This record gives sequence, C-alpha cells and structure tokens, in this order.
Amino acid sequence: MATFVLVHGAWHGGWCWWKVEPLLRGSGSSVYSPSLTGMGQRSHLAGYMDPATIDLDLHVKDVQALLESEGLERVILVGHAYAGMVMTGVAEACAQRLAHLVYVLSLIHI
Repeated sequence: MATFVLVHGAWHGGWCWWKVEPLLRGSGSSVYSPSLTGMGQRSHLAGYMDPATIDLDLHVKDVQALLESEGLERVILVGHAYAGMVMTGVAEACAQRLAHLVYVLSLIHI
C-alpha cells in the first residue's frame, strides 16, 4: 500500500490531519503526520532555541529526518499552505524517496 507523510501549515501541528489519517489507514496505507519544530505539540521547543533558527530550512530537515529515520521510500508527500514550501524543499533534498507531491491549498475545519 501507499505511504503518506502529511505536513501541516503554519500555526498548526500534525493534529490537523486527524480526520484524514483514519481514512488513509483504513485503506491499508501507512500515515505519518509530524509536527514541525516550534509548532503544534512541539511549540515548547521554541523556548529552548534561538527563534531565528526555527525557519523553513529547519522544517525541511524535520521532514527529511523523518523520511530517513523511518526508511520511507515512494512517499506521497501531502501538505497545505506553508507546507507547500516545506515540501518543495524536501523534494529538492531527497527526491529519490518521493513518489508524489500533493499541494492542498486550504483545509476547512468543521
């Protein structure tokens, strides 16, 4: 089955995909929805770091590190809003691990 990595936009966390994850897992897919450094449930890390270091490059490294540490290949990388820039950086850094990029322009929270 497919492997999805779902990347959140700015001011969110991996939790924003909570309605999508079970649907993908129900189809037999593997799903990862990390929170980027300094955001979501990792927002506390901002207090331990120089705020200037929490940037696009760090977020690209967050996702790249997930792909490498989990040994993920042929990943469908999905992201919304700010994550589009993160995904583009990940694609540049490790294109060999990716199968598809899916850019979501907005999510409706109900």
